[in-house]
Amino acid sequence: MALHGFDVYKMYLGMKLHFTKDQYDFFVYDGKVSAKEETYSQRNDFYFFETLARKLSREEAMEYLLASFICADNSSKVWIGDIKRNGKQVWLEWIKRNQSMSYNFNQDIDTIKDDLLSNELSFNDLFGTQNGHPRILKMLIKRRISLETFIVLDMVLKFIPHWDKDLKDPLWESLSFKIKKYKPFMSVPVSKYKQQLKDKFHE
Repeated sequence: MALHGFDVYKMYLGMKLHFTKDQYDFFVYDGKVSAKEETYSQRNDFYFFETLARKLSREEAMEYLLASFICADNSSKVWIGDIKRNGKQVWLEWIKRNQSMSYNFNQDIDTIKDDLLSNELSFNDLFGTQNGHPRILKMLIKRRISLETFIVLDMVLKFIPHWDKDLKDPLWESLSFKIKKYKPFMSVPVSKYKQQLKDKFHE
């Protein structure tokens, strides 16, 4: 089925709702939103959506939009102007990162191991909340590890629910919300990464 500009526009609205509203789930609602084609055709960015629809498949258009929400410091403040300006570059970088996810995960785990060794810390020291932000979270904030690696680690170790109880600062709450909203878009073989993690820490 051919993709139309109006479809991409509705996809954008659905994605925007997904990353700003706790109660809206892009997958539960299948990206459906209430929008009028007449209003859409009068928008200044009408041709931007039409161009995306002409050049991209449905899945590519979804990833194109998703990448901008994921890579923004604050997903709830992404506007179409941001996507028009930087969307293609952000999308290409996101694709590259996701195609190399297993390699990047290994590299990031090496970074984590080096950090623990040089500071004479144990693996569990990465996750403690006694002194505020846990060490592994600081590594994410400083971009020493990727968001995808961080999420995969949580899929394996399930530490985020504990942090949500312990950490009550706006930065973590915003990041936790983004992670919760990003996870359903990620198709991850958790058992494979669990084994990679075990292998790395038993070398």
